[in-house]
Amino acid sequence: MTTTRVKHPILHLDVLRADGTRMSDHRVFCRFKRRSVQVDACCSCVHCDEVTDGPAPAVHCSLPVRPLDHADDPAGERVEVGAVLCVGTVVLQASATLGTALDVLRAEDRRSVAVVDVRGALVGLVHEGGFVGRRGLPRVGLVSAAMSSPLAVHERTPVRLALKLLAANHLREVVVVSEEGVPLGVFRDVDGLRWIAGTRDDASAGAT
Repeated sequence: MTTTRVKHPILHLDVLRADGTRMSDHRVFCRFKRRSVQVDACCSCVHCDEVTDGPAPAVHCSLPVRPLDHADDPAGERVEVGAVLCVGTVVLQASATLGTALDVLRAEDRRSVAVVDVRGALVGLVHEGGFVGRRGLPRVGLVSAAMSSPLAVHERTPVRLALKLLAANHLREVVVVSEEGVPLGVFRDVDGLRWIAGTRDDASAGAT
């Protein structure tokens, strides 16, 4: 039986609690199931060959069917935004402090940081704009009191549509969430445009 070798980047999610501790989750966007799954589930999957660590941790699989390849869809009309994520993200529990939110925004060079409930589902966003121009940046208080309603995209949203949603809402980045509303990563407009440009170049090179 013919198989196709596929590498799934591991998306590392760090959830910062109010006491400063971290809870971690590891998922991949499975191109066979076309949805995210936890790495533990991958290890028991018959298609999983190995899980590799290092600078670019990934799950390597041998699939019985050829999944939708990026070269098949250089415009990003069908390839899911979850399939182009390469790294995970850092989020806050709603009981975390504004100081912790500010630290994450600075350390991650982010415009916003996602806020999740105790189940890990997205419930809001804290934006960097809320800190700009303030004297004595606030570090006390809960992020739940300062967060705004989140705009997120489902993991199976096509890349092109995700870019259109960003443009329509005048945003540069958006949180990508799973079926359960758990953040998988951050999709940025520049990353999407680079992906489309790179995929088109690869398609053109393959046609020559």
